[in-house]
Amino acid sequence: MGKSKSSGLHEALERLVLCFTVQEMAGLRKAPKIRKAETVARARALVAAAEADWKAGEGTASPRALLRSYLTLIVGLRRLTKSFWRTPLDAWRLAVERAGMHARRLREVAAYATSSSKEDQTLRLGVLLRVMGHRAQAARLLMARLGSVHPSPWAAHLLGLWLREIGEQKAAAQLPVLDGAITEVRPAPRLQTRLRYGMVVMTMFDTEVFRASLRSLTQSDFNGAIVVVEDGVESETACKAFCESIGVTYVKNPKWEGCAASLNLGIRHLPPGTDIAISSHNDVLWPGRWHVDLDRAWERVWASDKVSLLNLSYLQCSGWLDPTIKELFVRGRYDDMTWVLRAMREVPRLMDRVQEVQARPGESPFGLGRDPWIDWTAELRQMTGRYSVGASFPIHVWRELGGFDPGLVYAFDLQLLHHNLTKRRWAFFVDNPPLLHLKSSDTEAISAEKTAEAGTRFLTSTYDGFHQRFGWHIEHFLNLYFSETTVVHRDAILRAANTGQFADIDFVFDDFSRRLATRHLGNCELTWCRSRAQCPYVQVPA
Repeated sequence: MGKSKSSGLHEALERLVLCFTVQEMAGLRKAPKIRKAETVARARALVAAAEADWKAGEGTASPRALLRSYLTLIVGLRRLTKSFWRTPLDAWRLAVERAGMHARRLREVAAYATSSSKEDQTLRLGVLLRVMGHRAQAARLLMARLGSVHPSPWAAHLLGLWLREIGEQKAAAQLPVLDGAITEVRPAPRLQTRLRYGMVVMTMFDTEVFRASLRSLTQSDFNGAIVVVEDGVESETACKAFCESIGVTYVKNPKWEGCAASLNLGIRHLPPGTDIAISSHNDVLWPGRWHVDLDRAWERVWASDKVSLLNLSYLQCSGWLDPTIKELFVRGRYDDMTWVLRAMREVPRLMDRVQEVQARPGESPFGLGRDPWIDWTAELRQMTGRYSVGASFPIHVWRELGGFDPGLVYAFDLQLLHHNLTKRRWAFFVDNPPLLHLKSSDTEAISAEKTAEAGTRFLTSTYDGFHQRFGWHIEHFLNLYFSETTVVHRDAILRAANTGQFADIDFVFDDFSRRLATRHLGNCELTWCRSRAQCPYVQVPA
């Protein structure tokens, strides 16, 4: 790289740090584009003055003086970035908080960048610092790595992404890019199993997230057929070419009918003789080794016919959390992404952004998990896990059902639960390396009009269909089982399941039936239930 280009890149990287610093101090949601020399100089002067003020007053300045300093800085930076008059009132509180955070910055951690030829720790710390709001420090960490004697492909790659965020495309183009390999993971040895497995992956679009998910599945230890079902949101067969390129079966549903219909279609395309079907979302990053744990769990209970559903444990976050998280997913960096998500679970203000749906320590091989949508201890809401983003069940149980009811778009899992309760069968979570779920990655690509139309249609069909078929309001049934019965009897259920003594917990099915028949608004303690204001069970049913 020539001297002038190197100098230009260095200046662009310094502007990147400045933009991130301004973002942190001023409480801006996005990093501003600060390119003009005059604007850069004024921003640096404001930042330098504030930092000098804070340093001089450290330990001696009154809270009022520090607050005045913060506000002066924030007003100056927001006027500089032309965001002053577009600032909602609640953003000022956030801005002061972030300015205070910046004033109490963490110490430099450049030693991680320069002391080892391995880059994983630098990558992980850089991403964690960024999602914690320390973007400038994350950039400085990767810049230290880039300037070290060690190879730095990931430092260069992420710095390039961040430069493009602030409009520095020319500078980003000077950084070396990762080679054509999307993932560095070596395919795991296929597991040899007695039971025969088949996987149905439900998708709607051909996206880089879908491709990374399917690629990670084919490179894992899974030994079984894979069928991809593309729901008919659009008429094109968008995913067909990619599926054929990696050797998995592709099926197109001509209509947009939802998960239950897609799952039925996929199961019908599994090879004859398949024992266990696994359903999967299209935005799951699979660990190299997971099938061995699932197979071991099924082997323990297969002959008893007392278990009808085994869910795979998972960690979940949103794709909009940070583009860098999505980049780890797309590049197949399972270990790095797992490390970052678990680290976020240790940061109080970030822990709610990552949901952990796993068997707890000591629950092996079976656990009950926690529901990522309901379980929230701070508001006294509890719910054990329902249906995983990777869930498995015997094909013969699906045949007993006559297939899933396509009308129960959002509750086909409760159809399975209802059937299995009548058969006195159980559903558990397996103790496995967690799947990583980048939730709602498909739905973001659907137009608002289609989302609203289908959402209303699917929701109405689900609620009305469940009541007509089973005689209960769906949330009455759902909450009484997962938020009451399994919570009350949790210890007994897990103790019996993990020792194979299922006869010891047969009473739970009778207890649930009694609760279902006798619970009404007057004696219900689930005060957080969404349907409480319109509860149809205002008195004991006749």
